[in-house]
Amino acid sequence: MAAALAWPCASQASPAGSAVIQEILDGNELFIERRQAHLREKAVVPELVRTQNSRGQLGFAGGAAGRLNRFTQLRLGSTCFLLNSGQILVSGPQNGCTRSSRLSTRGTNYLVTLLDGGEQEVAVLEGSVELQPLADGQPLAALPTLVAGGNRVRLSSQGDVLWQRPLTAADYAAILRGPLFQDFTAPLPGMAALEAFVQRRFPGVIAAPPRPAVSSDPLVETINRYRSEAGRPALEPLPAPLAAQNAAYLAPVLEGVLASRDCDHDRSSWGAFQSRMAATSKLIPTSEVIACPMPAGAWNPEVIVSRWMGSPLHTQILINRPRARAIDCVRLERSGRAVAICTLWSPLQR
Repeated sequence: MAAALAWPCASQASPAGSAVIQEILDGNELFIERRQAHLREKAVVPELVRTQNSRGQLGFAGGAAGRLNRFTQLRLGSTCFLLNSGQILVSGPQNGCTRSSRLSTRGTNYLVTLLDGGEQEVAVLEGSVELQPLADGQPLAALPTLVAGGNRVRLSSQGDVLWQRPLTAADYAAILRGPLFQDFTAPLPGMAALEAFVQRRFPGVIAAPPRPAVSSDPLVETINRYRSEAGRPALEPLPAPLAAQNAAYLAPVLEGVLASRDCDHDRSSWGAFQSRMAATSKLIPTSEVIACPMPAGAWNPEVIVSRWMGSPLHTQILINRPRARAIDCVRLERSGRAVAICTLWSPLQR
């Protein structure tokens, strides 16, 4: 096994000492050394992480994330990762190295591509990156080059700057719709900063996210059929103004559930929503049920509600709470996967 890399890095970015596999796309051709990697598996110094015809996301020890394109290899080091081939997107405070240069940052979004012949291209999507030429892992006497966000540079195989050009709106569009963004659901720690930066420079390049679709009809009709069979009155549709507020509350919640692949969410947001509604409405949200993330093509309200009815807790919520008056279900679909949350509303007791 290769010795641990100890490339000297002047910045205070977090080291690459370990990384956890956060997502694997396009099959299972992501490896740690020679073994096939699995979600939540950890790679440590000086292990080699590599992809073949798959893409993947790593979570570095300091909180940054790295997305590997197909046919990419990097070796973890004590102060930076060493990119041997391919392409990586880094989001957050994480230094990177190639054989001829060191990329130092305190937190940004940047893209590194190794080209044929040893040249490399660095696109600083947001923030800034300091480039220092290296020889045998040691910095050369040349002064480092500071590359500001919104620029890309081409470096020679010796780390010399060949050219520097601004990123255009078309460049950003191609990157944001390309393989290091398309279909990923694991969050990037610097995504909010990147979106704000791009929106300021090129309004409209980042499209507004689709609003969750109110899917009350199939789920609610099925729930009300079960309620009728149990001798309970039908739940009413939530009035339009409250349905709009419910959708606004659930939009980030549903995004988080899809991104985490965990069928739950932060209960503090639910409590805050209940308190807000209690201060302004005669109907308040009192319960919720989650249709867990699944392939969108497998979405079947009959199956979903049937599973809920097989759970005593969900049956209690949907059937046996006499004060429940109204219901609203919101569904979100992203990258071929779907999730929904139904909230039940009851009259406010003062």
